[in-house]
Amino acid sequence: MIEYILDYLRRYNILDVLMLISENESELLRNHLGDGERFGMRISYSVAERLGTAGALNAAASQLGDRFLVYYGDVLTNLDLSDMIGFHGRRHAVCTIAMSTSVPMDYGIAKVDEEGRVTYFEEKPVLKEYPVSMGIMVCEKEILEYCKPNTDIAHNVIPALLNEKKFVFAYLTESRHYDIGTFKSLEELRTIFEHKKDLF
Repeated sequence: MIEYILDYLRRYNILDVLMLISENESELLRNHLGDGERFGMRISYSVAERLGTAGALNAAASQLGDRFLVYYGDVLTNLDLSDMIGFHGRRHAVCTIAMSTSVPMDYGIAKVDEEGRVTYFEEKPVLKEYPVSMGIMVCEKEILEYCKPNTDIAHNVIPALLNEKKFVFAYLTESRHYDIGTFKSLEELRTIFEHKKDLF
């Protein structure tokens, strides 16, 4: 999974990678990835307790540049990163969130009138008006002011930025993303690799 992500980032000339990890996975990743030379990249590490996604950024603040890409390590996609980064710059955004408009919900949805009668029903729809966060963000260093220990980017930082009327934008794409957060999504991804090996 990590090697697929590194290959994807390299295709967009993102060659400096900082891995935000805990002590539990430090030895495994360092032994496998090293300094990134064999991948044609420069890989460094920030090792901290599990402090939440924003807490991990806080712990790594001194190693981050003025602008950086946040990429969750359990996600694969074929999103055009160059276009997203360009979009971020043109909008002078503090944070740009990659959001997919083509992710089907896991459940059926309905509209129900005041009497409880179902007036609309659709099984596992794609709701384009409610795009889904893909776990990929382009950020300016300013967001680190909002990254405190034991906080989360989605739950804490983005709402705080919005509350202060900071420039937060959505980069909307029809590209799908696949994560390995559940056995279901892991099996779906395995099937994709078996039949469409060039998707990523």
